[in-house]
Order: sequence, then structure tokens, then C-alpha cells
Amino acid sequence: MKKYVLIIMLFLFTGSIFSQIIPKDVAFRLEQIKFIKNNKLPVEIEWLPREINTDYSEYRGELLPDSTFIFSSFVSVSDDDHEDIFEAYWMGKIYKSKLTFSGYSTPEPLDDVINNKNYYNINFCFNEARNILFFTRCSKSAYPHLRCDIWKSENKNGFWQKPTKLPTSVNAPHGNNTQPYWVEYENYGVLYFVSNRIDGFGELDIWFSIYKNGKFEEATNLGPIINTPGNEVTPFYNSKNSTLYFSSDEHLGIGGYDIHYSRGALSDWAEPSNMGVPFNSEYNDVYLTVNMNDNNGYFSSNRPNSKYSHRECCNDLYAYSWIPPKDSLIPTPIVDTVNLEKQITQLIPLTLYFNNDEPDPKSTSLTTQKNYRLTLANYIANKEIFKKEYSKGLSLIEQEQAIQNIELFFTDSVQKGYAQLIQFSKILFSILESGKSVTITVHGYASALHKTDYNFKLSSRRISSLVNYLKEFDNGILIPFLDGTKPNQLNIIEKPLGSQEAIAKNINANIHDKRNSVYSISASIERRIQVVNITIK
Repeated sequence: MKKYVLIIMLFLFTGSIFSQIIPKDVAFRLEQIKFIKNNKLPVEIEWLPREINTDYSEYRGELLPDSTFIFSSFVSVSDDDHEDIFEAYWMGKIYKSKLTFSGYSTPEPLDDVINNKNYYNINFCFNEARNILFFTRCSKSAYPHLRCDIWKSENKNGFWQKPTKLPTSVNAPHGNNTQPYWVEYENYGVLYFVSNRIDGFGELDIWFSIYKNGKFEEATNLGPIINTPGNEVTPFYNSKNSTLYFSSDEHLGIGGYDIHYSRGALSDWAEPSNMGVPFNSEYNDVYLTVNMNDNNGYFSSNRPNSKYSHRECCNDLYAYSWIPPKDSLIPTPIVDTVNLEKQITQLIPLTLYFNNDEPDPKSTSLTTQKNYRLTLANYIANKEIFKKEYSKGLSLIEQEQAIQNIELFFTDSVQKGYAQLIQFSKILFSILESGKSVTITVHGYASALHKTDYNFKLSSRRISSLVNYLKEFDNGILIPFLDGTKPNQLNIIEKPLGSQEAIAKNINANIHDKRNSVYSISASIERRIQVVNITIK
């Protein structure tokens, strides 16, 4: 019986029954050991009590603002050990508990309309308002060849409504689709999820689908920086610092599945980093979530100190908390500032691009509340529109070339610029932490589509979005250098230039010819800001 329990739990946990610890060569193992020694983090972990963890498997846990704890569990409802009763007596359900000063209350399943007995119901997430639930259903009738898809239910007047299955743009017909995570932006949403559909980079990949105008767009792979020939699973995205947390059995790790993180969005990501010990062990560590205060959260693991009876198959939930640093024990960092200054200078000029009339279309303000990351996400979400409009009215060969040119512009200019901005910001912080002051000069530009005064204000707002990005970078680590709290400072010289220094002098400014005035490469390269100079003292 335990053999079949193992198969079903592995499938529900990863979406694949072939998840296992893969032997590494000696050099790679030495690299892993070195990583472990250098990354013991100031983090406390705690096994959740028996009210939550059972003898079987618990997966994703999330603490809501009202202290309701939601988690999913896969349990047996029978002590019988016969294989033929597997389907009827094993349940995958989503539960709720209340966290109080005295601990976790006895869990209760969510409504039967969610926990349909004909499915294994697992792998959930909410929208920001907590009135929409996305979750995975795996069909029992297909056992042992499980079929998993992502469903959605809305809560109306306190009651969950009958769930609907998401369209084939998300749920690929010839693959499994699971582990959803929803992210909201101003005008659209993004659903990150896991699938083994065709055209991936490995077995299980992380994908995303943009939800706009009431429809899910065709899913897009996160790309080879995140996805490997192995398995990438259990995505969680923290929009506060633009960080994706996920587990992988292929990226550098110390066990089967290790938890990693990467900053970015959609298809644009920094190289992933391992979360280190104690988040990761020599076993499977998955489903990391971050609570609203960013200092604690949950993850799931089958590490040996889990308190279950079927040790070979089952995951338990753990809570983690970052230990506040003791200032007196923090050594003064030794920073190679000469090398850092060389690295950051090589990134100048740093060019960042914008969608037409962004941020804040038609505004006459000189500043914006948006940060550059948000404007970029909106811009990338419109890439297909740029392809369609720029290739409109052309011959077939010309259309293909136009579409390719737009794709290259977004990849080699727009997304590359953001990746360089992340690198720039990290190095900038290290230089400031060493005690030096930094002054950067930023020029803002606009295309010639509007009047001179409007373009001046628009280019000023674009610079403002970069300032906001720097203030919010990595949970505000640059703010003390911007607001005067630290003795050394980060100064930003803003020079909005509008369309005065256009690169393409012959750009079409006819609003009625949007192909050339809005969607062309010539128009696109004018909508930019540039960090043109940096001074370090």
C-alpha cells in the first residue's frame, strides 16, 4: 500500500511521479558542500503542531490578514491497507484554521463546493481581495494516470460558488497544470503556474498567463534562466520586492528539491539564488510562502525530523522567522569598492524604456506614484499589441521581419535594461554601504508625439518612476541614503529633456499614423530614461 501512497503524494506534490534526488558528480557535490557552509542563515524554523500536521502530507500554508491559516492536506480516511480502496479512502482537501495566542484551532475543510470528493483538491492561492480562489483539481477517475487542472471559485456573500475550470490557454489539454499563484497589477493580472506541457525546457516548468480584459492569454514559459531540464515547482511571487520563490531539483542545491529565489517578472529574471540553510535540507523543500510582514512565513518539507509515520512519502508544514540582527555583533563589511566602482561604471549609460505616454497617460504632473518595475510590467504585457500594430498592412515577408524586430527590441533593449537596473541597484547599495556617497545623473526623454511642454513633464514623470523604484528596491534598503538618515548619501540629479534630443530626427509625429508614431522601433527608442553619469566620493 505504501508504494501507491508514495506515487500519489509525489504526483500531487510536484506534478510528476519521477521527482527524486538525482546523483551529482563529485565537483558539483563539493560546490554544494561549500554553499552549505557559507549560507547558514539567521532563521528559526518550527514544525507546526498536530492540529495541522498529520501522519500524511501537508503542503502549501498561507496566513491571511485576519489570522486564518489556509493549507492543503492529503490524508487517509481509513486504516485499511488494501490497494483497491485507495481511490475511495484518500482525500486531498483544502483546510482552514485560526491562529491565536494559544495556537492553531482544529482545522475545518473549506466548503464541499471546493473540496469535491471526486477530485484531489490541492495547491491553492487567492487574489488580493481574498474573494477568488485558484486551486488544483486532480481527477480520481484517471488514477494512477492523474489528470490535473487549475480551477477558480468566487466568494459571494460569504459563500464559495461552484468552481469553473480555467481555459485551455492555461490548462493545456495534453499536460498537467498545477500550483497556481496569482499576482495583481493596475490593469491586469498574472497567473504563475506549473505545467509539463510541450515546448518547455524540462519536465516541469513554471509558466505564466496574463489576465486582461476578462481573458487569460496564451501561457508563456518563464524562460531558461528559471526553468531547467529538470523540474521547477511551487511558485510564490512577492510583488513588494519583485521576487519569485520556487523549488527546483536541477539548480544548485543540497537535496532533492531546494528553494530558490529570483528577482524579476514575467519572462525577465535575474539568475536564481539558493535560499540556503535552514530553508533547504538534503530532502525535498517546497511551497515557500512569505507573510505580509516579510519577516516570516511557511514551507513544506519531508526532512527527517518531520513527525509522520510514513517517512518515505510525506511532507509537513514548517513556520520560519528571520532572527533580528544584533547590531553589536555585526562586523564591518569588507568591500572591494574599487572593483565595484569599475563594475557600476561599465553599466553607464543605463537605458530604460517606456510604453507610449507612460507613466500616467494624459497627466500634467511632474511626478508619479508608480515605480519603474510596474511600468515595465505593463509595457511587456503589451508586446503582442506592438507586434500586431507594427506589422499591420505589410506583406507576409515584411510582417515576419517587423514582428522579429519588435521581439528583438523587447529582448535586447527593454528587458536587458531592466536586468542591468537590478544589477546596478545591487552594486549601488554595496558602494553606499561601504561609506561612500554617490551622485547619479538621469536624463529623461519622450517621442515627438506631443507638445514640448507635455513631453517635458512626461520625461520628468519617467525619471520619477526610477526614483520610486530605487526607494522601493529590496524592501527600501536605499532609503536611508536618500532621506539623509545615513551620513553618506545617494543624490539623484534629474534632467527631463522631453523630445529635444531625439535620436531619430525624422520620426513620424502624426497621431493618426500610430504604426510609425507609437509602435515603431524609431518611436520606441525615444521613450526612455538614461543614467548618463555616476560620481562616487
